[in-house]
Amino acid sequence: MNSKVEQSFVDLRERILFGELPGGSSLTAEDVVADLGVSLNMARQLLLALGSTGYLTRRGRSYVVSTFTIEQVEEWRLALCAIVEIGALRLALDGEEKLRAAEQFLDSRVRGVDVHNEAFFIGAMALTTVVLGGPRSTLAQLVEQFIPQAFFRLLWLSDAYADRTGFFVEAADKFLTAARSGDLEGVRKACRFFFDSTASSLFTLIERMEAKTYPEKVKVGGFQSIEPHISGMPTYAGSARATVPMLRPVIEIDRMTYAL
Repeated sequence: MNSKVEQSFVDLRERILFGELPGGSSLTAEDVVADLGVSLNMARQLLLALGSTGYLTRRGRSYVVSTFTIEQVEEWRLALCAIVEIGALRLALDGEEKLRAAEQFLDSRVRGVDVHNEAFFIGAMALTTVVLGGPRSTLAQLVEQFIPQAFFRLLWLSDAYADRTGFFVEAADKFLTAARSGDLEGVRKACRFFFDSTASSLFTLIERMEAKTYPEKVKVGGFQSIEPHISGMPTYAGSARATVPMLRPVIEIDRMTYAL
């Protein structure tokens, strides 16, 4: 069961994703106190946590709800695809033992789970960490620096506009087949298959959000968990540790220094 502050984080995240707090609207600690009944200090930490995970954007001394654009999510989609492809190639070259472990994880945590269930989302994120080489790997750290946690939720939500679902498991199966046959080009294609197959519905989601139209809340238990970062580190809702930044758009790289 979530604590008071964790449930507050979950509630605010849901309101942002479903437009109750529309993009561009301001959100202050005082607003959070009045709405959720938490202390002022806890409200400030919640804002930090939502900012570090990409749901809020810092504007001067205050926060506004993040506005996601097609250009921005396309940067993230392409960056994540490229990094995952590197991890998949390395995993393919690591041999059958690691491939078997990845397959067992896929079968136990992802395959057969309804894509609308939050357990699928959590399992898919965890398997992505496996492909990247584990939570402490350089690739996982790169993803944590460049891809906001909010992007993964957007990617999951976007299947509401997909003609069909199941691309993640299908891509994983394609990867395993290619890896076991030594087909490295097939490994690359498997990664691109997932990201290319989900692009259209992701762009539709963003276009609808920009038009203030949001998907129906059809997810099963979709907003009760606070998923860890892709590096495996927990998300500290209501903690000063939430100040660790996850990402800025690629166009802002020259303004930041990343410690890798």
